[in-house]
Amino acid sequence: MSTVQQQKLQENIASELARLAQLGPLLKGTLSEIKRRKRQTGAKTSAAHLLTYKDRGNKTKSVYIPADRLAEARTMIGRHRQAKRSLDTVVDLSVHLFKTK
Repeated sequence: MSTVQQQKLQENIASELARLAQLGPLLKGTLSEIKRRKRQTGAKTSAAHLLTYKDRGNKTKSVYIPADRLAEARTMIGRHRQAKRSLDTVVDLSVHLFKTK
């Protein structure tokens, strides 16, 4: 592979890493809506939202998400998905670059 192609791979890697740096705060996991019913008979149900994820020790953790921050949490989860895709791209490009040298 020519040095021009190697340089192009390095530029693509740098571009993906720059995109990763621009994403901002991330949350990983899944948002779930939990229905809660009040203890009194005939009372209406209310909803709570939980973010569930696995920590470094592979233990499942849950975090309460207030209703007024639900949109923010969804945005941060979306950013985490983008970061994973960008990181996968960096790895693929790096492997390709490694093979060519």
